[in-house]
Amino acid sequence: NDRKVFVGRFMSRRERLEKLGTTPQQFTNIYIKNFPDEVDSDEKLEAMFSEFGKIVSAKVMTDNSGKSRGFGFCSFELPADAEKARNEMNEKTVEGKTLYVGRAQKKYEREAELRAKFAKLKEQRSRTYQGVNLYIKNIDDNIDDE
Repeated sequence: NDRKVFVGRFMSRRERLEKLGTTPQQFTNIYIKNFPDEVDSDEKLEAMFSEFGKIVSAKVMTDNSGKSRGFGFCSFELPADAEKARNEMNEKTVEGKTLYVGRAQKKYEREAELRAKFAKLKEQRSRTYQGVNLYIKNIDDNIDDE
């Protein structure tokens, strides 16, 4: 089928991340969420993003009854097309809904990113409110907030 095959020494995920960095520079698969209810099939999602380049596959995620869950994935042939689609369609309003378009992440990447984000928020919140709360015990009952 005229495709080149890469053969190399096995590398664990940790080794790959250390060598390549935490986020890939090039990607072909994008994640789209918050699209309109009218986009309920793979073909409609593909039509929405086909202007940016050749699409290898498009998938609208559905529930058990076949109804769209409001998000999906689109895989482009070229990384430049995926980047262009992300840049032009992210935060664009389509039929009253603001789209989110970003690089599709592996579960472990997304979890690590969220963990770091919430740890930073927690640290910032603890620094902001440090020493603000005061606990007084054995106070007389006739003393109120004023």
